[in-house]
Amino acid sequence: MPSIVWVLIGLVIGAGAAAAFFLSREKKAEKTIAGAEEKAKQTINEAIKSAESKKREALVEAKEEIHKRRSEYEREEKLRRAELQKQERRLQQKEETLDRK
Repeated sequence: MPSIVWVLIGLVIGAGAAAAFFLSREKKAEKTIAGAEEKAKQTINEAIKSAESKKREALVEAKEEIHKRRSEYEREEKLRRAELQKQERRLQQKEETLDRK
């Protein structure tokens, strides 16, 4: 009889140890999963920040390009107007010369 008691005690202790082992593995797995989820969130947040930064940079570059092209257009337009006025003055002088004759 006493050996049966020792066997039962051994089984209870073995079952407790197995339960403790599986619980500790489960907790470790949960920590690993939680760590992976946190890392994924950080990666996503960094990607969002990077995308927003690149978007801002692209907008600034686009605005600079628009400003550059507008300035270039205005400069060319000013030159065309000056040339047109010059031609108009020449034409007016020729007309005045013809009117005098």
